[in-house]
Amino acid sequence: MPESAEAREWHHIIRASVRECLETWQLQSPRAGPVTVDALEAILGRSIVPILRQMEDKQPELVIALLPSLVRTMPAAFVEMMAEQQASGSKPGHRSH
Repeated sequence: MPESAEAREWHHIIRASVRECLETWQLQSPRAGPVTVDALEAILGRSIVPILRQMEDKQPELVIALLPSLVRTMPAAFVEMMAEQQASGSKPGHRSH
C-alpha cells in the first residue's frame, strides 16, 4: 500500500525531531562530560515540540490512536539515523557533508 502524504510528513517531522535530539546531545556531551538527566529531559522536551505542534489541532481520539505509531516510529528513526552515521563513519548526531 502506498504511503500517504500525511504519513510521509509525520515520518519527516519525527526524523527531524530525533535528529535534533541526537545533535543537541552530541553537542552538549563533550562540554562537561556525560549529559545529566535534567539536561537530557530538556533536550527531549525541546526536540519533541514539532511533533506536539502537529497534534495540537487533532481530536483527542486521533491523538490517542496515533500514539502507538509514534512510539514505534521514533525508535525506528533513531536506529535509521545511527545506521546512517555508522555507514558514513561520522559520530552520532553529526551530519557528514
